Amino acid sequence: MKMIEFHTDYSTGEAMFRIIGEDTCRELKQSDTDIIKLLLDNSKEFYPEQYEALSKEYGKSSCNKPYFGFLRARRIVNCCFGENDCKVDFDRGFFNFELVKCPRMAECKYHGIICQPKFSTTLTERENEVMKLYVQGESTESIAERLFISIHTVMNHKKSALRRLNLHSIEEFINYAFKKKMYDDI
Repeated sequence: MKMIEFHTDYSTGEAMFRIIGEDTCRELKQSDTDIIKLLLDNSKEFYPEQYEALSKEYGKSSCNKPYFGFLRARRIVNCCFGENDCKVDFDRGFFNFELVKCPRMAECKYHGIICQPKFSTTLTERENEVMKLYVQGESTESIAERLFISIHTVMNHKKSALRRLNLHSIEEFINYAFKKKMYDDI
């Protein structure tokens, strides 16, 4: 999977990207369908509130699918990846959002929704509760005691959560949880 650096060219306002390992930085165009698909698929799966807001904001263009996709992808770049820096913005399926200095922040009805979106998982409430305790360093036995469930039930919730996220171990989940900022209160 590609590693990508996104940023906004502040002189033109255009969304830019560079694939790590390549020298050229390019403006995001409607013809960059693979990059647009990557941005929109990630938004739809992990940031559904952001995806819905973008679809509403650019809904008038929805009849022209390529342009509709481009507008939403460009907005993600402009609102979530402002700086051209050394921090990779897309790496191994994860976005590393940046706090963008936006002059329209106070008047934007989607502030905190399109920019700095909240991560959403497909985990059930109980799976999420169990996995958060694993991230906090709790053992299977202590999770069972704390939640008043059996060890077998804890293991089933863990197995189900890992399967839903296509992960294979608690270590992978912890890395995933920190990259996605699932538990900012920890």
